[in-house]
Amino acid sequence: MATAAGTSSADTETECSVCHELFKNPKLLPCAHVLCRHCLLSWLASNPEALCPLCRGAIADPKEKSKTKGWEDVVNALPDDVAMAALVESTRVLSQDHVCVGCKSAAVSICLNCNDMMCKSCDDLHTKFSATRDHKVEDLSSMTAEELAASQPDHCSVHTSNPCELFCPTHGAAICHLCASAKHRACPDLTELAEAADKSREELSQMVTSLLSEEQQLEEAVAALERHLEATEKVVQEAVAEIDRTCDKLEKSVKECRCRLKEMTLDAKAKVKDTVLTVKVTLLDHRGRLTSHRRVANRTTRGSTNKGMCDVTRALRDRVNDILVTCCQRGADLKSVSMVTLTIDAAAVSRIEKELSELGQVKIIPASVGPVQNLGWRFHTNHGENIVLSNDGLTAERVKDYDYGIVVADQPMVPDVLYEIQIDKLDMKQLQYFLPCGVVLTDPDHLRLSDTAYSGWRREAVVISDAVYNRGHTEDNNLNNATLDLSEGTRVGVMVTTKAELHLWVNGSDRGVIATTVPTPCFAFFELFCQYKQVSILPPTRLG
Repeated sequence: MATAAGTSSADTETECSVCHELFKNPKLLPCAHVLCRHCLLSWLASNPEALCPLCRGAIADPKEKSKTKGWEDVVNALPDDVAMAALVESTRVLSQDHVCVGCKSAAVSICLNCNDMMCKSCDDLHTKFSATRDHKVEDLSSMTAEELAASQPDHCSVHTSNPCELFCPTHGAAICHLCASAKHRACPDLTELAEAADKSREELSQMVTSLLSEEQQLEEAVAALERHLEATEKVVQEAVAEIDRTCDKLEKSVKECRCRLKEMTLDAKAKVKDTVLTVKVTLLDHRGRLTSHRRVANRTTRGSTNKGMCDVTRALRDRVNDILVTCCQRGADLKSVSMVTLTIDAAAVSRIEKELSELGQVKIIPASVGPVQNLGWRFHTNHGENIVLSNDGLTAERVKDYDYGIVVADQPMVPDVLYEIQIDKLDMKQLQYFLPCGVVLTDPDHLRLSDTAYSGWRREAVVISDAVYNRGHTEDNNLNNATLDLSEGTRVGVMVTTKAELHLWVNGSDRGVIATTVPTPCFAFFELFCQYKQVSILPPTRLG
């Protein structure tokens, strides 16, 4: 069970949600929630469906339960939240009475190496002894639990008295020099632990940025769904009013038809509402997972040792990638949202009771919900004949020749959103040329993709290449060869603003207005031409 520590229990981040005490042996669940190891075992014993008590996310497949040890094998396989453990220990230390360890008078400072609190006099002695003069001492009044946790020395898990100074990428472990010369002698690429921690810190920071961005987009999507419900309500109210006006003209014979149409309309409303609420719950669930993992990454970045940071990064890396890939697939859920429409057959109004059953129709039709396109895009299945798509439509490769490599976005562009790709592979045997890109003004379902961007597309696209070809006309530009001879890893994107201006972006830099009065809807396109062999889609970025 967790252990209480005075007033520090007010900080619920360090409290177990099961026992409501400070964590003891905290375990990181797949959903990024944290529970004490003992509490987790107790919970699984009484809840064999193995769902998180906070979000009902799956902790493990019940089939994984060991026949001999119960849930212990499953729980032991979960990563330890070393950052939380360090934070809990620091919270426990700081929650103690501020009494000097030496003379029992009021303490004013704390040694970060010893975790001992000292008064001013003992502090002065501490800095004079040869064994402790190099210790780092801080003012106790300004010390936070995160700072204390992050300042703790890293000790080797094998030779516990030795400091960890190296990191083995092969085993993913922080080690001491003794381990390096013994068990890890054959391991290549041993690095300084501080260097590995810096890379982990950078990776965690990127995780936080990606998770926060996806979290914000999910919040926008949820808000759009709520607005869609309001719009649905308004449309239904107008439909009901129209039904009333029409049926009033037919007096008593229309009464039965009126009730039927109302029932159909309200039933359609209920179906739309159920669908929207189901999608909303799904998005909120994903947002919860994003938030949980972001908090873990933030907490580890702020208050973890180098070793702990490496451990947590390793534990989070695949999960975060899986979450982000899942988030990119969320457009399909939102596309299931529909709108209610009512069609009144005016001719049927003049007919008699026999025709009343055919008077009106209520339909649920597909509707566009604002931020749907913000949640990710893919390459359309209608593409150049030499293109092969992979990675669920996020990657395109030209498999032969040097042309017929056009790929188009599967959804219309949203104003002030950057649609960006990254160049993955080059074929340096081919002619070095520009990367054609821009927007097409025809729905990809109806595009003729047997031609390259320089023939059949001119009258239905704005092409950026060696020049700007705006719907068949060549225009002057100031691109300065912006898309010429690009290297692997280069990011190229296009954006249409709310002012209908087309912008070109290269490696995060706006190259300016390429074309104006761009019609909508339009679709981003890129052509894998000459040396450009493979590209991958990057998450869209809202810039407005």
